[in-house]
Amino acid sequence: MAKSKSQDLRFKFYHQLEEIYHQFLDELAEVELTDNEIGKIAQIVMLSRQEGLKRLVSEEEMDAYYERYPQDK
Repeated sequence: MAKSKSQDLRFKFYHQLEEIYHQFLDELAEVELTDNEIGKIAQIVMLSRQEGLKRLVSEEEMDAYYERYPQDK
């Protein structure tokens, strides 16, 4: 039971972080910066996303995650 609660919480955090990163990138697309500046910031954000999310949900759990949050596929 504890694993399920732990997994539920990790899945929820993962989903919320995905939403935040999408908001960051949407906002970045709206600002008036050069393509070079936007590219650099986007790269930093994507590296941050990759590092921030990879430990919350393992590869083995991704099918279960996508069952719960199919919109994140």
